[in-house]
Amino acid sequence: MARLSRPWKELKQDLFRDPEFRRAYEELEPEFQLARAITALRAAKGLTQEEMAERAEIKRPMLSRLEGAKDLPTIPTLAKLAAAIGARVEVRFVDRKNRELRRIPPIRVGYKPVVASRERVR
Repeated sequence: MARLSRPWKELKQDLFRDPEFRRAYEELEPEFQLARAITALRAAKGLTQEEMAERAEIKRPMLSRLEGAKDLPTIPTLAKLAAAIGARVEVRFVDRKNRELRRIPPIRVGYKPVVASRERVR
């Protein structure tokens, strides 16, 4: 009987023989790294997607799409996710040798949830 599926490693190896496919795959790697980081940070805190989404004030399906690398988060959304686990986001610019550019300081992004006031607005 013919095999209907192939192991991922085997398929990936075949696909990587095509230079165009390899280039496109490698260009997406930062997006996959970000998705893996979000998932790993949530798991390290022992949170479910539902708990993390609630803390970050986003919807669970959105978190699922971010963790699956189906969507890219905005910087404010990254800040919310970081705040949900007691962290913050920092963006750095580096040269091609991964050395930080000294004249450009890191960009630190924080998120402070707005607490609704009990007073009525008149």
